[in-house]
This record gives sequence, C-alpha cells and structure tokens, in this order.
Amino acid sequence: MDGAADDPSGKHHKSSQQQSIKQVLYGVLAAGVCLGFIASQPLYMQHQRQLDNQVPRRRLVQKEPQSELESILQRVAPEREVMIAISNYNLIREGMLTTWLEMVTKAEVPNYLVVAIDTQLRDDLIAKGYNVYYKDISVDASQEGTGDNHAISALKFKILQEFLELNWHVLLSDVDIVTLQNPFDYLYRDHDVEGMSDGFDQWTAYGKVGGLDDQSMGWARYAQSTEHLNMNSGLFYLRANERTLGLMERIAARLSKEKAWDQSVYNQEIFFLSHDDYVAPHVTVRIMDIYKFMNSKVLFKEVRHQPRSSQVLPVMIHINYHPDKHMRMLAVVKYYVDKDDHALEPFPGGSEPGS
Repeated sequence: MDGAADDPSGKHHKSSQQQSIKQVLYGVLAAGVCLGFIASQPLYMQHQRQLDNQVPRRRLVQKEPQSELESILQRVAPEREVMIAISNYNLIREGMLTTWLEMVTKAEVPNYLVVAIDTQLRDDLIAKGYNVYYKDISVDASQEGTGDNHAISALKFKILQEFLELNWHVLLSDVDIVTLQNPFDYLYRDHDVEGMSDGFDQWTAYGKVGGLDDQSMGWARYAQSTEHLNMNSGLFYLRANERTLGLMERIAARLSKEKAWDQSVYNQEIFFLSHDDYVAPHVTVRIMDIYKFMNSKVLFKEVRHQPRSSQVLPVMIHINYHPDKHMRMLAVVKYYVDKDDHALEPFPGGSEPGS
C-alpha cells in the first residue's frame, strides 16, 4: 500500500510538501547569494581600483628626508604629486620660463617645482622666491648638436626617475605652456600615463580605424589598422609605480645611446607591441581632453575661430606646433586672461603667412 493509505490524516504528505518548499526556498536563497556575489564582485573590484588610484588628500606623516629633493618635495608637494618644469637659464633670458612661472602662480598651483640644470638659474629663482631644485646633470653625448630645447627635453626621462623612486606622482610640463587653471583639478589618475596628444580632433587624438589597400591581394586587398597621432612628450602625468619607472629607464637608456627625438622614442616605448624577445613596458594610457589640455594647432586652427560663448576655458595650452613660442604664449595670456578678443588675430594658423 502507498504512504497516503497509511496516513489518513495527511500529516506525512504535508510534511513532505513543507520539506520540498524548504528545499526550494534554500535553493532560491543560495542562487540569490551566488548571483549577488557575482554581480557585486565587479562593482567591488571597480571600487577598489578607484581607491587604489586615489591620491591621498591629506598631508603625509613626515619622515626624515633622505635627500635634498625629498626634503623639497615634502615642503612643496606634501600630497605626493608635483608639477615640474626642467630648464636652464637661457629660457629665463628668452622669457618663456618667466611667463610659465607667472601663469602657474596666477592659476594658484602651489605644488610646482622648477628643476634647474645650471647654477645661474637656481640662484636667480631662489632670489625671486620660486620653488626650485638644482640637478647637476649633463647632456648625453648622443644628444649634442640636437639644439638646446631637444637636448634639455631628452634629460627629462632621467630626472623623472628620481621623483618616481621617491613615490611622488609627477605632472611634467614644458616651459612653452600657458597654465590657465590648476591642472590637478582635471586629472583622472586612473592610468599609468595621462598625457596630451598632438592630435587635433577626436580621430587623430583618441584613435580611429584606418587601413591599407593592396589590390594585388584581390579578395583580401583591405587590411584594417588602428591609428592615432603621437602623444606629446612635453605634457604628461605619471603615477609613481614600477611600470612608469621602468618606462622612464628604458627611454633614458635609449636616448643615452641614440641620436633620436625624445618624443618619438617616448611613443615607441609606450605603444610598440611585445614580440619575439621584445617585451613592452605594459603601461596603461589615457589621452587628455584636447580642449582642456590643448595643443597650439587646435587653438590657432580651430578654437579661436569659434564664438567666445561656445569656447571652454582651457586648463593648459602648449605652443608645440609653432616656432614663435613666446610671442604666442603672451598672446594667449592676453586672449584668455585680459579678455582681448583680437590678441590672436595677428598670428597665422600655421607657421607661414596665410596658413
């Protein structure tokens, strides 16, 4: 006989039903916990990455500095990020460094530091009350004859290593840059390298799909590529870690041996892919907004022709596309600070009249 006949009250049947319901509920609960864990894990990891990437917004517990630079950084940049420019006295004589300093001060960027590579500049800046660190360093033999600006630019990758080794995040700025707002208010800080592009629109700056057409291949004549213009080696932010330190070491090592343009080597080391025995440095990269961290082609070929009402105030403008650098820097100051709508009109879009 079956169980129902033995249990006329139906208690056994009800108990079985309750047991089944409990099992179903436990199963649903377990599935819900698993699904909740799976769904929450990416959010947790994203939150952790955000926490890991945040720059401390409080002053450090000061320890005894182990070097002159560390002592200066504890005073100038206690939140462990600093904006630096590398210069010799010639750039004061030419006026560009003076304008750079005036605009950094006007934009209220307290955590800046000029790395002076000669004693004349060091003494001049100390007398004027500016933040300065003297670095006794010589131009590599491989860079001799490349011109003062290129030779100094090649030194930056050696100098930056010292900051990264001390665990300071660094915003590197060439001196042909006008600072209009505090750049630290506009950084994302979520990648190893965050830098300005030489691109002048969303495709040339941020990337596009390009390709090759080889008619001899017939059906397979088209091959796609991913393209963008180079990052500029005169304006970038580095997070202090092993990857960025390794990147600086690699670039400096190459420039100490090769008579090469530092910007070309900088981009090769960042973007060339691992292959055979070559291993890329594995740094992550973010391109700065081209209208906030603006190159001079974007300004003189596009933005200045827009109505004032549609323009946004840039954070920094780099006069990298034009040789008359200081004249254009002064015009940028008049245009954005003094509100002179005609300040940029005397200059051609390119370097030649009528361009």
